[in-house]
Amino acid sequence: MLSEISEIKCNPEINKRERAILADVLSHYDFRVESIDKVRSAYKIGTDKGCFCLKRVTNGYEKANKSYHIMKHLKENGCDYIAEYFYTKEGKPIIKRKNTAFYITYWIEGSEVSFSSPDEMQRYSELLADFHNKSKGFKSPKRFKIRSHIKKWRKTFTRYLSELVKYKDGIDRLKLKAEFDYIYLSNIDYFRREAELAIKILDHSKYNELCEYYVNEGNICHDSYYYQNILVDRNNKLYIVDLESCQYDIPMSDLGKMIRRILSKKKYKWDFDLCRKIIDGYCKIRPMSKEEYELLLAILVFPHKFWKLGKKRYVKKKRWDERRYMKKLKRLLRNKDYKTEFIYCYTNFYGINMDCDIFDGRGDRI
Repeated sequence: MLSEISEIKCNPEINKRERAILADVLSHYDFRVESIDKVRSAYKIGTDKGCFCLKRVTNGYEKANKSYHIMKHLKENGCDYIAEYFYTKEGKPIIKRKNTAFYITYWIEGSEVSFSSPDEMQRYSELLADFHNKSKGFKSPKRFKIRSHIKKWRKTFTRYLSELVKYKDGIDRLKLKAEFDYIYLSNIDYFRREAELAIKILDHSKYNELCEYYVNEGNICHDSYYYQNILVDRNNKLYIVDLESCQYDIPMSDLGKMIRRILSKKKYKWDFDLCRKIIDGYCKIRPMSKEEYELLLAILVFPHKFWKLGKKRYVKKKRWDERRYMKKLKRLLRNKDYKTEFIYCYTNFYGINMDCDIFDGRGDRI
């Protein structure tokens, strides 16, 4: 098989060692390989039986197995926008090679979506709602566990808040500070108040009651519902890919992360009308309760991007140049007033009684 692999059309990015591994893995399948290409973290395998997607999951046999069982559950519930697994000659869905798992699905001939059209974004939220409906009631096999984040929202928010405070102490101890450090430090208190408001919203909501409800419902969230995991084909049909990150959670987690990612973009500036359109699309398929609107607000209020930027700088020590760090920080600071206005609009429109006086101190501006 190795000699056959070396003779076929192969992406030059795939080195000799990778080819040897691919040869071993692909020998388990009943097709003739004609081409191999690398697409993001996957391989596009051209064969005499059509194109397939080969996924490699390092230290991830349980992730691949989880993805397989969730795919089966979704298919059984009538989901036609998830790629189906292709089995080996022995009828197995997953190949385990040392500490790495491999699996193959049918290839979806499409491209990543773009978060550029409000109407399209509404379609993506409708698809997400349908995913949540069809994933409901999933029960993981006893031999492996799927993590649950349902009861961990407050704990996560509190941990991130304490990390923000630690960034402040860490910057104070720096002997040499760059412009980024001074500006980030001067704005920590403002974003700390945002984090405290998110926790306050959570505490004033019926979060605990909803946790008990969703534990029994068995709702699966994608946890990575971003443009790179939503594909559209030539017929404008949408697909969801990559189920490895799925976990039990409250559906508002997926919706909140999607909205937060969109609204924080420079062109949208926390546009409430766009947010409402996305929520309307979601509710068209899966109506939300007032309590869920409160949980969604808590996710949107929490200063996730500011916390994450600090983590990249002061914990992971990511080696970006100063211009890149400053560009991201300035974008966050330009959005401060837009986000404050967004929160007022959201609470008024959806009738959420929440004191937002915490935003009276707006911190330094660039």
